[in-house]
Amino acid sequence: MSLLGLTQRLAALALFGLAAGAALAQRGEAPGPEVPAAPVSEAARDLLSRVRPAVVQIKGFFGNNTSQAFHGTGFAVAPGGVLITNYHVVAEQVTYPDKYRLEYRTPEGVTGKITVLAIDVRHDLAVVRAEGFAPEPLRLEPRVPEKGSRAFSIGFPLDVGLTITEGVSNGRVEDSFDPRIHYSGAINGGMSGGPAFNARGEVIGVNVSGYRFQQLVSFLVPAVHARELLARALAGTPEASVLKRDATVQLQAHATALLSAFTGEFATQRVAGYALPAKLTPFVDCSASGDPAPQAPVQTVTVKCAAKAGLFVQQGLYTGDLSFAHYVLSTDKLDAWRFSRKLSGYASAKGAFGSRRHVGPFACEKGVVQLQGFDASLLVCVRNYRRLEGLSDITVRVISLNHGLQGFASHLDMYGVEAGAGLAFVRRYVEAMAWQP
Repeated sequence: MSLLGLTQRLAALALFGLAAGAALAQRGEAPGPEVPAAPVSEAARDLLSRVRPAVVQIKGFFGNNTSQAFHGTGFAVAPGGVLITNYHVVAEQVTYPDKYRLEYRTPEGVTGKITVLAIDVRHDLAVVRAEGFAPEPLRLEPRVPEKGSRAFSIGFPLDVGLTITEGVSNGRVEDSFDPRIHYSGAINGGMSGGPAFNARGEVIGVNVSGYRFQQLVSFLVPAVHARELLARALAGTPEASVLKRDATVQLQAHATALLSAFTGEFATQRVAGYALPAKLTPFVDCSASGDPAPQAPVQTVTVKCAAKAGLFVQQGLYTGDLSFAHYVLSTDKLDAWRFSRKLSGYASAKGAFGSRRHVGPFACEKGVVQLQGFDASLLVCVRNYRRLEGLSDITVRVISLNHGLQGFASHLDMYGVEAGAGLAFVRRYVEAMAWQP
């Protein structure tokens, strides 16, 4: 079977809805321990006192429950109680407006209703309005501070009250698909959507995340994107159905932008005679490892790459991302039959990711294809998202068939992409592989 024929058959399956459902479940890492905040300076205490009236906790409630389902932080950016927060703080209410309600709570305990005005899923931002709350707005500074500049972050971590952390702004993150500012202070759960300040008390960014398993590595969305969204939000208040549709359109646009970034010929690296896709763009991170023990029955070299471009849709669901890995195996201790069984163990695509709440079953095609200098077994599976029209997950497994005592298995997983564009990427990915002894 030709590679073109296989991908065309899968495209037809996706078109007619046979690859039903899908959404990516949040991938497998348990969160690391919360990072304790360091003692703050007099400047931090003064800043917290000055901006405290403009910062609130945003809480989400399921149905009529009085116990919260989730919470984050927001801050005033325009008169009339207009606030900025993270999209992921309000995403459940945008997705299920009849199931969730949003409220704010000030540091003094005053509460009220929150209404979502506009969203920017790609930059993880939302503009909301707080009823009965109208403090002096904070100033958004669109310029990113120089590396080494003093910075501060404010929010409501873990329901322990309004907190400030102090750190350093290290400028824009290099080789990132979406713009982020690296902040060396702590951003813990619940601080999402809170403001980050320069030494003059201007908002330079919005708290968005901390890096799992690493201390004091956190990120901010640059304030320029908050300004752009604010201008759009002040034009009017959309219906809940419009916001939900807008989220889907933005996810589709992000997926298109992601795959469009992979231009030109795919870069490869040689491992044991095989040329395999490697760092395809500057924002793709790759690492390689191997087993140094010479007595192992099978020697394995592993290359793993990830775009780290995924967007939060709702709890347990991320889209618009891709990752791939190569497992290159060789042996001088096993016979060809045992080695083949070992290599074929990498061929399964079962249970890779996803939840039936968000996705349907994969529809798969399998065959043997001729690549550059060798034959390979190719498995390609596609499934559509249940609620997000036009987006699909694609998973690929390639197993070399040209050598009895060495070979490779390659895994490609794509989350929340347009099926046609995704299958075109699969074809380029597979056709870049070559046997070059």
